[in-house]
Amino acid sequence: MYKWLILISLLTTGASGQEAYTWVDENGQTHYSDRPFPGADVIQLDSAQGFDGLRTRPGPPATEAPADPADRYTALNVVQPAHQETLWNIGGVLDVTLEVAPALQAGHRLGLYLDGELAATPAMSRQFQLTDVFRGQHTLQAVIVDAQGTEILRSVPVTVMVQQTSLLNPNNPNVRPPPGGPPPPPPPPPPR
Repeated sequence: MYKWLILISLLTTGASGQEAYTWVDENGQTHYSDRPFPGADVIQLDSAQGFDGLRTRPGPPATEAPADPADRYTALNVVQPAHQETLWNIGGVLDVTLEVAPALQAGHRLGLYLDGELAATPAMSRQFQLTDVFRGQHTLQAVIVDAQGTEILRSVPVTVMVQQTSLLNPNNPNVRPPPGGPPPPPPPPPPR
């Protein structure tokens, strides 16, 4: 294993025309080095396949638009509410904030899906207010659509939990009986 690491290191760091050395010791172990060793064979290294910092392939001109419209964006995320956040007592109204970078291109709009259904009509705004979002687990996803309504990009889904405090939930430690409520039940009769 160690000899492969050394060989890979030599191959990836060597420039075109570099020499390396190899030999087999008395135990039959093959060795590689960038320094000569008595009895070593010389290996001529070609340049390694990969990226050369001095010779880079030119990219598209700055004025040329990417072929895929989705390549124009570096970020599309639901930032509020956060993934796996529990929201308490929202009264069925969920405020959602999106992040998009860079800014929306001409003709593009942001949309929002709630539980797989389009819940907000595509608009320029990064903030949405959804209604009728009740208790339970919900999934949010942002989308960018073009002028024809074709989806260009979709965000990673964000899951949120909506909780609603209830007086009928006796296990809720935050709920106290209302003052003047019914008296506690009488204690059980003593055993005979």
